[in-house]
Amino acid sequence: MDSRDNPIYLSFSCGNWFMTHVRVSVLVPLVVVGLCFQVHDAKLGLLFGAILLLSLLIHEFSHILAVRLTGGVGNEILIWPLGGLALVQPAANFRSQFLTPAAGPLSNLAVCAIVAAPAWRSGAFPKLLDPFLFPPGLHENLATDIFLLVFWCNWILLLANLLPVFPLDGIRMVLAVLKNRTDVESAAETSIRISFLFAGLIMVLGLYPLDSAWIEAFGAVAMILSLVEWFQMRTADTLDDSFMGYDFSQGYTSLERSNKPNQAAARRRQGWIERWRERRRAAKELRARINAEQAQQQLDEILAKVHLNGISSLSEAERRLLIRRSRRMRDRDKHPEQ
Repeated sequence: MDSRDNPIYLSFSCGNWFMTHVRVSVLVPLVVVGLCFQVHDAKLGLLFGAILLLSLLIHEFSHILAVRLTGGVGNEILIWPLGGLALVQPAANFRSQFLTPAAGPLSNLAVCAIVAAPAWRSGAFPKLLDPFLFPPGLHENLATDIFLLVFWCNWILLLANLLPVFPLDGIRMVLAVLKNRTDVESAAETSIRISFLFAGLIMVLGLYPLDSAWIEAFGAVAMILSLVEWFQMRTADTLDDSFMGYDFSQGYTSLERSNKPNQAAARRRQGWIERWRERRRAAKELRARINAEQAQQQLDEILAKVHLNGISSLSEAERRLLIRRSRRMRDRDKHPEQ
């Protein structure tokens, strides 16, 4: 993201790759330095940092490819200390909303499969499958070390992203499944409850039996982000596709770059707070339009089902959705000025 828009995402551009703008946070080099101290070896830390960066790019580009192939939009990637953010907008269908997050872990699984044979010959299995143990047997051969690090790095990314906690891919897939089986509001609430549950479980496991400060911190961050999602849903600031994207603030902005010159000049005179608020307003309006289209599509499908098979053919979730939409329509009729 542009550092002028939000100092939290201060980053530098790495150019456009495959019609996708790639940016890297200025904090990433600090993470690499931290890795060097963690493994007590500068060369090994730099090697692992490079492999991690490449693995994250493959992971995020997989999201971009999946969303484009399924009718959605994706045009920017940010690599930052907590991983990667693919700025995507899935299409309004289950296939796009499920495959877009699923593509990331699948790419990590594919990389693991590619390097599994040489990693197996090193004799590092089954210890290599332990996500809490740095790959054993390094420094024996550079090629072998690379295979081991590539496998272990992608194995960790695969396992981590399958966890059903915000903001990881696992909860995005769970949300897509829930949305396909019930209404949007119920799906969002259920996914947040699941995220809270697993975040708490991770924190408990971090205390005992794993006794890991890193696991505890990870669970705490997941808990905080779950709370943020809950708060945003309750204040109606985000819903539905805000859960499916990874960080839509800049992604929506990319749809506004065709503004008139006088609007661009006025934007340049604004501070980053004003630009941030402007982007949030535009994102909220776009989400509202998409939500309205999806709600109307769901209602049309339910009415068609009632017409063909009668109201008794509706599931409990479909009945609740029909009642809720009917009440909203009556409220609008009573208060047209609102």
